Amino acid sequence: MDEERFINILKIYDEIQKSIMDEYKNLLNFAENFRELMHKEKLLLPYHMNIIDELHINENGHSRILLKLLQYRNTEGEYEFLESLLRYIKDKFLYSQFSRIQIKKPSITQEEARIDLWVRDREGGYAIIFENKVYNAQDQEAQLSRYIDKTKAETFKINNIFVVYLSSDGQEPADQSWGSYKDDFKDRYINLSFRDDILTWLKNEVISNINEKDVFLDSAVKQYEDYLEGLFLLRTINKQMKMNLESFVTSHFELDKLDDTTAKIKKLQEKLEDIEAIKRTIESLKKKLRPLVINQWKQQVPKLFPNLDCGDYGDYVNIRFYLEGKPFLVCINEDPANKSELYCQVNFEDGSEINSSSLMTLHDILIEPKKKEEINDCIWTYCGYEGYSQVFDLFCQVVERCKKFASSKKD
Repeated sequence: MDEERFINILKIYDEIQKSIMDEYKNLLNFAENFRELMHKEKLLLPYHMNIIDELHINENGHSRILLKLLQYRNTEGEYEFLESLLRYIKDKFLYSQFSRIQIKKPSITQEEARIDLWVRDREGGYAIIFENKVYNAQDQEAQLSRYIDKTKAETFKINNIFVVYLSSDGQEPADQSWGSYKDDFKDRYINLSFRDDILTWLKNEVISNINEKDVFLDSAVKQYEDYLEGLFLLRTINKQMKMNLESFVTSHFELDKLDDTTAKIKKLQEKLEDIEAIKRTIESLKKKLRPLVINQWKQQVPKLFPNLDCGDYGDYVNIRFYLEGKPFLVCINEDPANKSELYCQVNFEDGSEINSSSLMTLHDILIEPKKKEEINDCIWTYCGYEGYSQVFDLFCQVVERCKKFASSKKD
């Protein structure tokens, strides 16, 4: 009896597993067909040109644009757009603590301490952490918690630290991102979506208040507004495309067979959760494959550059050069907090700052300055999720450049 019961349990388990796998296969086929349909629909769109579309900016690009807006000061010296963004927050979220903020002399930075946007106003006594998730990147381990700790280390009191989560279309940060801080920030945390809030702010508070003589600022912000409308299929020319994609989703998931609107929403939510589970599985598999790629590179580099110092200086790909007797590294590395982000980096091995006295050639060594980031002791270029071949090609080009002006041995 027990044996028969055990066999029946196994059969039930196998049936459940088969059902789950069939559903996942169905979703993967759906994703592939959806991608193909979107590609075809894009080919049918009328001519439209946007500079930002053509440059294919990443999350850092969005942060740089917002940085320039928040840093803007009018002829009276007022931080006009920072003021208007805080006013937008105060009006929309009536019971938040953001209404306490008084702008005095803010320092506004981008990617300092890896914080997307960081407003620190010592005279005003407050700090604001902006976390940019315009492309729905997953939260890194304890990400917001680490940024709050870094801000506290700047001597800001915790009750004067604020967090703005710049979501794509309203997704919330993962609970683990907060560490132990979630309850502390319930009144000093705001979720602003690019689709519903940043676009509205740009239209109503920024563009309408730009001086007509400031043609470059006006043009830049209008291009950015148009880019975001394109990202979320809100352009007028995207209307038919959006309707066709929504019709495809409705048909594939047989939503028309459900009479109750609540049931339709429930089914879509279930599909979203299934897609998230598939996404996590794919991310896990990608993490397992990444070390194999890096090991291949480590084997290739000594063969490509046999006369250079390609010793093992860590877990990743490195070549050591010397500049006036001081060692610096060209390397492929990954963001320790976000293992999906690869980058090519140039830095002095002892942590020395890179400045004009370090020879400007080193300062300008990366191939694409427009994508370059820098912070005191290093310069790097992110290549992101799709950038495995890109980052290795860039690494090889940077090494070739270094060979022309730096020594592979101590002077």
